[in-house]
Amino acid sequence: MSEGPGAPPPPCFAYGSNMSSAQMAERCPGAVALGAARLRGRRLAFDAWSERRGGLVADVPPAPGGEVWGVLWRVTAAHAAALDRYEGVTRGQYRRAPVRVERPGGAEMDAFAYVVRAPGAEGPTTAAYLALLVEGAREHGLPVAWVRFLEAVPVAPAPER
Repeated sequence: MSEGPGAPPPPCFAYGSNMSSAQMAERCPGAVALGAARLRGRRLAFDAWSERRGGLVADVPPAPGGEVWGVLWRVTAAHAAALDRYEGVTRGQYRRAPVRVERPGGAEMDAFAYVVRAPGAEGPTTAAYLALLVEGAREHGLPVAWVRFLEAVPVAPAPER
């Protein structure tokens, strides 16, 4: 997955809030959704604290036999740099990792995904964050079973005001 000078990066495999087209339009205007993809050998976990979200956000730690569905995005080098900022790459929250994903129909391709650098304890996420995942999964036609899985993810109680 080498990115030579001027070469566009491989597609971004989004499994968290970046599955949402509305969020990607804000973060990376002009990024193009390429559709659903599956990442094998990983599982979805909520193990990284986000100040911006006020709760735990998604990660894809290794899991033999596991799989995570997400959305592939065609991004430019400028988009990838913007995503690096949003995902806290320089702050050490996530790192950009090369992954191999499978498209519906079985074709495989190289991509990159953001993986948490130092996972913490797993727990429930926030309802607002989870809503972005469900929205993106539905919007991009991820398998119904995956959407149902996301809908069943536990959420933390809303903070008292």
